[in-house]
This record gives sequence, C-alpha cells and structure tokens, in this order.
Amino acid sequence: MLIFVSAFSAIVLIYIGYVNGKNAINESIANQLTSVKASKKYQIESYFREIGNITEILGENDMIISAITDFKTGFNKIGKTNLNAECHEQLSAHYDDFIDKVSQNMDIKKNTDIYYPSSVEACYLQYEYIVKNPNPAGEKHLLVDANDGSEYNRTHQKYHEYFTDLILKFGFYDIFLIDLEKGDIVYSSFKETDFATNLYSGPYQKSNLADLTRQLRNNSDIKKASFIDFKNYRPSYGAPAAFVGIPITKGAATIGGLVLQLPVDEINKIMTGSNNWEADGLGESGETYLVGEDLLMRSISRFYLQDTAGYTKALVDLGTDIEDVEKMYRMGTTILSQRVKTEGVMEALTGKDETKVIDDYRFTPVLSSFSPLNLKDLNWVILSEIDQAEANIPIDRFQKKVFIALCVIILLVTFLAMYLAGRFVQPIEKLSEGVRRLGAGDFSKEIDIQSKDEFGELAISFNKMIGDIEKQQNKITQQSLENEKLLMNFIPEPIAKRLQRGEKNIADIYSNVSLVAIDIAGFSNLTAKIGAKESVILLNHLVQAFDDSASKHQVEKIRTVGDTYFAACGMFSPRLDHAKKLFEFALEVRQLTIQFNINYNIQLALQIGLHSGEVTAGIIGNEKFNYDLWGKTINDVFLLKDNATDHQILVSKEVHNKIKDQFNFENSDIDKNSKIDFGVWKYSESRVT
Repeated sequence: MLIFVSAFSAIVLIYIGYVNGKNAINESIANQLTSVKASKKYQIESYFREIGNITEILGENDMIISAITDFKTGFNKIGKTNLNAECHEQLSAHYDDFIDKVSQNMDIKKNTDIYYPSSVEACYLQYEYIVKNPNPAGEKHLLVDANDGSEYNRTHQKYHEYFTDLILKFGFYDIFLIDLEKGDIVYSSFKETDFATNLYSGPYQKSNLADLTRQLRNNSDIKKASFIDFKNYRPSYGAPAAFVGIPITKGAATIGGLVLQLPVDEINKIMTGSNNWEADGLGESGETYLVGEDLLMRSISRFYLQDTAGYTKALVDLGTDIEDVEKMYRMGTTILSQRVKTEGVMEALTGKDETKVIDDYRFTPVLSSFSPLNLKDLNWVILSEIDQAEANIPIDRFQKKVFIALCVIILLVTFLAMYLAGRFVQPIEKLSEGVRRLGAGDFSKEIDIQSKDEFGELAISFNKMIGDIEKQQNKITQQSLENEKLLMNFIPEPIAKRLQRGEKNIADIYSNVSLVAIDIAGFSNLTAKIGAKESVILLNHLVQAFDDSASKHQVEKIRTVGDTYFAACGMFSPRLDHAKKLFEFALEVRQLTIQFNINYNIQLALQIGLHSGEVTAGIIGNEKFNYDLWGKTINDVFLLKDNATDHQILVSKEVHNKIKDQFNFENSDIDKNSKIDFGVWKYSESRVT
C-alpha cells in the first residue's frame, strides 16, 4: 500500500511535471525558433529597405545625373565608329566561350547569333572593355581607361572609379546606367555580356533586368525604387540575379535609369549568419531561408554549404533529376534550383505566421516557424527550421532525467516502505500468530504489544477475548462432557458417537447377540416402606453395581427402565462367547443383589431371562429420541424374565446350547405356557439363601 500510494503519487506528479516541462521546452524551442525567424525577417526587410533607400538617394545624386547624361552622349557617338575585322573575330571567339559556359548551367541553344550584339555600340564597347581588357573574367571592372581616344572612354575614366567605389562600399554586384527611352545599357561597372546591349530588342530582352527597365520607363512614381525578383541571369553564366532600379530625372524629364544588381552573397550572409548557424541558436540542423512565390529558394541551403556532395546525393535519392542536381552543383547555389513546396511555404504565401512540425524540402520532419516577408515588389516568405530529432534532444534529456528521478524515488519509496511496513506489520504478525494459536486451541499465551496506538488497543482487546474464549471453551467442554455423559446413560456409546457425528436414521440388524432382562422384584414394596427418595438412592447403588459388573464382563447396557435392567453382549463389540459372558454377568448381579440385601437389610429378588438371536436396533424419534431394540428375540427375552421366579435364571434353548457344557441346567416346563414357543432351561443352582 505504501509503495502503491507513494509510487502512484510520484508517477502522477512526475507525469504532470513531465508534461508541463515538455510543453515548456517545446514552447521554449518554438519561441527560440520564432525569435530567430523574427530576427532574420527584420534583418532582411531592413536590408531591402536600406537598398531601396540607397537606390532612391543615388537616383537624386547629381553625380549620377551627370554620369548618365555623359554616358548617353558618349554611347551615341560610338555608333559612328567603324569596327575592323579583328574586332568581330575576337568578339565571336569570346561569345563561343561564353555560350559553352552558360550551357553548362542553363538549357540554351548553342547559337552565337542569338547572343552576339547586333549594334555597333555594343560590339565596340564589349570589344574594348571586355575582349581587349587584360583583366580576367570577374575582374573586368578593374579597367578604367580603354585608351581608345573616344569620348565614351573619357566619360568612363571620369565616373568609373566612383561607381566601383559604390559597389565596394554598398556591396552591390553591379551598377547599370540605362537609357530608358531606347533600352541601351550605356554603362555597366562589372562589364558582363549585357554591357552595351539593348534590353528592348537585344539578346536579353526577356531577362528580369529588361522587365525592370520597362517597369522603370512606365513607373509613375519616379521617386520610389522598384525591385525585380530573382531569375537565372545569362550574362552572369546563369547565376541567379535580382535587381533594384529607379528612374533618373533632370527637372521634369526622365533622362535614364539607375539599376543595381543585388548581391546574393549579402542575402546569404544574413540568412546563414555568416555560416555560423550555431551562434544564431539553430544547432546542428537548423537553418533560415527564403522562398519565392514560384516555390524556389531565394537564399542558399545550409545543408548544401556544409556538405555539397552529400546534399546533391540526397536529392538524387529523393528522385530529383540528375541534370538539375549537376547544374546546382556547378552553379554552387540552391537559389532558383531547390524547389520548396512544403506546408510551411504554402501557408506562409497565404499570409499565415505559425510554428509547427512539418516535413521540409528534404522530406525530413522539422519544427518550422514561417511567415511572409514585407518586401516591396517581392512576394517572398521566410522559414526558420530545425530537425525535429534535434529539437527533441532537450525533451529526450529531460525525459531521461525524469525517468531516472522516478526510478530513484520509487527505489527510495520501496526501501522506506519495506522498512516502515516491517515495523508496521510486526504487531499484525503477533496478532496473526495469536490467532493461529487460538485456532489451534492454545489459550495459554497472550499477545505482547506495548504500543499505545490502535495495535496496542487491539492487543488488549484480543487478550481479553482469549480469556473470555478460554472460559467459554471450558464451559462448553464441561457442558459437552456432561451432555455426552448424559447421552451415554440413555444411548450406547457407539450409537451416541454416531449420533454426534450427525448420522441420521440409525438402524442396524445384529444377527447373533445375547440379551439379558433383569427385573428387581420387591422394589415397589420397598418404596412404600421407606419412601421414594430413599428407595431411589438404594436403587441407584444397586444399578451402579450392575453397571460396574457389566463393564467388567464386556456387557453392553441397553437401558434401565424403572426396576428393569436390560443389557446385551456381542452387539456393539462382536464376540463368540457373548452367551457365556452374559450368563456370568447374570450370576454376578444375582450374587450382588443377595449381598445388597444383607448390607441394607432389605428383601429384593431378581428375575432373570437370557436369550440369543437376531435383533434390530435404532434411534426412534427426531427431537425426543430413544434408542431401542425390537424383534422376536426381544419379546422372547422379556417373556423369560417375566416367567422367572425370585433369583431364578431362565435361558432359552439358543443360550443353553452355547453354554450347557460349562454350566448346569435343568429343563423347565415353563415352555408349556402358550405364550412361549421355544425351549426353556433354568440354572440348576437356582435355590439361594
């Protein structure tokens, strides 16, 4: 009971604590993940607001206004220049190499004519600033002076370092000055194959840069920056590119557009915490990333950065097209390559801001916190996720601690309960031992419990009960003995025992027994002479003498009715000499009576009849019962007794035949009486003094 109650209480309390603790840990993890998401959301929104603000400030900068005016003038004058054959030849070779590189990352037609610049301005400027540029690809912006003597080059020398400095300070990928009316890119700092091309009719007229240019041309709010979402940008060899731009105005006229290519690395730096996810509280499997409305990533995956080979292999195992995986590997990013169609993304795109367990783009259960981003012109969502297995580590640790605590508590409770139960049951064991002794009939020892509590009171009551039971038991035993003794006076002992055992309807046939009926003659005269009380006393003495003699001779007393004594031999204890034993008893009681007359100076005589044969004996009656014998043998023995004279012993033919060789008999003529139909003999020494 102690173990059960204590353990049950401990289990319930620990379970409640575990549930509350688990919920608290889950809530803490969810809050932490939500906090990380909120922090990254704030950073990315702030970054885009800052980019927009910078763009708007630059759009009003006099240096920018002057630069676009000068670049447009220099660009338009290049159209009058004649290109030599060497220019076309080297530019064609450059585009052959460009197409090979782009085709590795994008599905394009390998046709130089599609990408080759058709305008004189584009051919000239790309030749001077790209093909003839001694700096390797990726460093073309280091060339300031093309040394071609053109007005464009003088303008380039004037402004290029300023724009390059802007890129370095603000972290842009590239800066474009665009003639919004014609669609010409009149200046590019980074000098890729889009430099000097026409965005309305040239090879990149379907690019997102061209879309932004058209948007700026038609923009009614010329003071606000506009963003265009990421797309694979062919001039950057298919790398993802997004742009922000603003119309450049002078007075009331729009003279061009300023476009900045957004730095992918800066976005990734914000989302990955400079590749330090653990410091952001994302553990070993957490990440924060961006997804666009096309369900493609807008920031790089942590798992791609940490294990590119393992990540790409996992994509192949998940059924991703191997060519797409190879392109992702070559481009070195998951932006616009990794599709993320998860429950979190779909709900975030509808405006929901929640934290729940979902399957991520790796089909791995994660705890995900997601929400939409508030970005101008961009429908992006942000997700902060951590593998559910890792998120559950604190819960698993807590669960182990709770389990250990529960085991320790149960062990302590068990040992304490065993100790207390041992002390608790000692009085009970003493009481139990007392009950066992009591059940065995041992009333000699009392229970020794000295405590003052309920067990002490119970021991006192029990000891008192033992004393009372012992007294009652003695009374019952005494009464039982008296009842048994009284019963024996009325019923033979064997029959009495059968009756005590609960046997009912007792009736037996004894085929060969000897019976004696003794009548004490003269007792009625004695009663009239000395009174009933004195006569009964004398009769009791005489009957007791008869009983002693019967016991001596193995004679079984049947009953005493008034002054008639009735007994048998060989009935309950079968024996062959029952007639002899019974006759010896008859001789002895006759002699006892003679001596009794002498002792008390009275005149009593015995009339004795003996007979052998079959008798039926049984209990007659239920509540007021009596043991009796019946049958012809009984009638005959009483006939013999009734026909005997004083101190005469009459025996039947059956008895005579059994003992005639041991005692002297003579024939009697009593059998001439019509009531006696058998032979009768009388004992020859019948005359007594």
